[in-house]
Amino acid sequence: MPSPPDRFPHIVEQFDPASPLPPLNFSVQSGLETGIIDLRWSSPAELPANSKFTLLGVNVYRSFDSEFGPWFRMNSLPIGATFWRDKTRTQVVYDEDVSDKFISRGPTGPSGKYVFKTSNRPIIIDEYRTVDCTDVNVQVTINGVQASVLKIISELGEVEIDGMPSFDVASQTKISPIIPTSDSDVVLASYRFLGNNVPTNLGQRIFYRITTVGKSISDGELFETPLDRAATANNQQTEQIDWIWKEAVRRNKFLLYQAGERVKVFVRKKVGLKCGCSSNLHGQADATCLVCFGTAIIGGFEGPYDMLIAPDDAEKSIAQSNRGRSLTHSYDTWTGPSPLLSQRDFIVKLNGDRYSIGPVRSPTSRGMILQQHFSISHLDEPDIRYKVPVLDTSVLVSPQTRYMVNGQGKETPMVTERQAVVDEREFRGNTVTIENHHRR
Repeated sequence: MPSPPDRFPHIVEQFDPASPLPPLNFSVQSGLETGIIDLRWSSPAELPANSKFTLLGVNVYRSFDSEFGPWFRMNSLPIGATFWRDKTRTQVVYDEDVSDKFISRGPTGPSGKYVFKTSNRPIIIDEYRTVDCTDVNVQVTINGVQASVLKIISELGEVEIDGMPSFDVASQTKISPIIPTSDSDVVLASYRFLGNNVPTNLGQRIFYRITTVGKSISDGELFETPLDRAATANNQQTEQIDWIWKEAVRRNKFLLYQAGERVKVFVRKKVGLKCGCSSNLHGQADATCLVCFGTAIIGGFEGPYDMLIAPDDAEKSIAQSNRGRSLTHSYDTWTGPSPLLSQRDFIVKLNGDRYSIGPVRSPTSRGMILQQHFSISHLDEPDIRYKVPVLDTSVLVSPQTRYMVNGQGKETPMVTERQAVVDEREFRGNTVTIENHHRR
């Protein structure tokens, strides 16, 4: 039985690395405030192997929902400190043209009010001011004349213009409101909003990787740690796994390699570009949309990614419901700490069946995730998740598990091959890592 890939690290890289080694002790913790996450690490200069480089600092990369990317660099210049805070940032918009963004335009609108929607949200409302100071938080001009803002709905980015006339006590005259009267009127809005919003509600998964940047002392060439060798952390695991628990995880992986079932997992997106099918009224997406697959985020799911789960031990049955007959097959299973799963992700088995992932239970030790336990339930083919595209499992790349058999056409059997043992004296199995033994 060959050991899992992480059994033996690249020893040579620890003494003469081709690029700077990433920092040790990388951890992610809450800033104890909404939308704030603190990242900490040890100085990469503490590693003797990095002495061949002039270190410039570290780069921080972030990914939502999937620990496999896409990754986006958060800093513009390398960070020289051993601490960085990922938080919501305030951005200012000057004179955004909202002329064609009205959701209600006075008497002709559905609410009889003058309401438009900004491109960015949530709009920042100064806490130390009263609710009536709406003109301070959002300034609106119509054809160059400032209008009065009556109401702001921050989360939705909705702004209501005061359409009622006012009365000037000094001159005893009625003042007409400044409102858009035709489609040719130019309406501009200036406001502040929360940019780079870090969602932390509903168990949002946030993954980070940090790399070391340095210049070679010999020739001054710039190097950065490859992203696949970077230090990793996420907001669900507050401490890095130490060597004792890492061995326990490795042994669990050994069991999955021996008897587990290979599947593909799709990770549901919670952050990304909003799909056009999402309703402004209730915020829900169209369950039949082939762009977001009912998730309200374009693309719907990240993946597929390889995963091993504990074998099936449940019965299958055909059940009759008010929607017709359906296959019922649910059971509890488990996997290792990676990839990090959450409810409503789904898996694809090698026979093409798709299963929804239920609530996930993650046993931990001092904040170190060791396993993930969850239930999976068979999805009927009319389910929208069957529309999520995936390559035919017969052509998926998996090293040393698929090869061509001479004389048997284009079959790709999932069996192992050991070149050092002649075929007449070789046992073959259908698992990924079965060891071939000599016959006695």
